[in-house]
Amino acid sequence: MNSNHLIGQRLRQIRKNLALSLSGLSERSGVSVGTLSQLERGLGRPSLRTIERISQALGVPPFWLLEMPDQHNPEHDQMIVRSGQGVQLTVTEPGMTKTLVTPRSFDAMQLMTVVMEPGSKSGAGFYRHEGIDVGYILSGSLNLEVDGRTHVLSAGDCFAFDSQLPHRFENRGGSRAEVLWINTKSRLNGLPPLEPATAEPRPDPAASDGI
Repeated sequence: MNSNHLIGQRLRQIRKNLALSLSGLSERSGVSVGTLSQLERGLGRPSLRTIERISQALGVPPFWLLEMPDQHNPEHDQMIVRSGQGVQLTVTEPGMTKTLVTPRSFDAMQLMTVVMEPGSKSGAGFYRHEGIDVGYILSGSLNLEVDGRTHVLSAGDCFAFDSQLPHRFENRGGSRAEVLWINTKSRLNGLPPLEPATAEPRPDPAASDGI
């Protein structure tokens, strides 16, 4: 079974558990009924932005839809994840792998290792979501675009930004990039209110009937 069918199975299961119809989920997420139906049947490749919209509408973290099953490490759902036992996440963009290294039950914050081959990127356009993004470049380089500004980062550099700002990232270097990446589910206490974005995100093909 390929990753698209696994995403479709999880989506259908969570939606059914919430007694939510396709049309109801469409209203909540802004993703068309046709696209949702295709996803549940394992057709097409959902963008990261589509996954974000659907997960927010369902009230679950995005990795609930993306993670690959792992039944050999019961400690994943507790407090400890042993070395080499992180959960491999399904990434729709080529050349990128993500491994969740915090327990799956700890959904307020997810720590991931992100490996990007040269030329790989987060997607065609900008996206935004709830929470905070924090990262530390372990090796290689990363082009990070946030709110209309481009930052070229190399090993030892760190970034942190409000995830509601339009953003995307890409490895434009000639070697593999490795990033230690944290996502939080909500904004941190004590942060000032987010100012209006100075750059609008580029249109996302997934906002229509595309995937």
